[in-house]
Amino acid sequence: MSADSNLPPALQGLQQWAASERVSGVTHVDQARIDAFADATGDHNWIHVDSGRAQTQLPGGQTIAHGFLLLSLTVQDDVAALTGFPGIAHVLNYGLNKIRFLAPVPSGSGVRVRSQLVSLEARQPGQWLLTQRKAVERVVDGELALVAEQLSLIVVVP
Repeated sequence: MSADSNLPPALQGLQQWAASERVSGVTHVDQARIDAFADATGDHNWIHVDSGRAQTQLPGGQTIAHGFLLLSLTVQDDVAALTGFPGIAHVLNYGLNKIRFLAPVPSGSGVRVRSQLVSLEARQPGQWLLTQRKAVERVVDGELALVAEQLSLIVVVP
């Protein structure tokens, strides 16, 4: 996708960066991270935090990561990249579309995030809505655990 000449210069670079599929490094989702997420959110469902029960009652015998923990991983690579473009004042999480939790991620698994531009649209003067397709995949087998459209509000320097 070529840069749109109607975009401010900062967003032309951002559009070029976002147009190609980007793949994150591997993030390990261990039990300590799952437990910390459970503590932060109050979601202590046994499928996430009770290893003994999971061993006997869950397929695979392991606890699984929270879907929203996986969803939170979709922003980590974008934060530094988006705010690093000259001319961008700040970036705000704006919301999500079409979230689906497709497969469990057992404790101890590695995951990576795939990201690609869906659209970059003017909202108000100085504000642009970036929509990206996000997918979290399990490293071991490439199966998608989560897909979503992530929305970010980009505010350019006046």
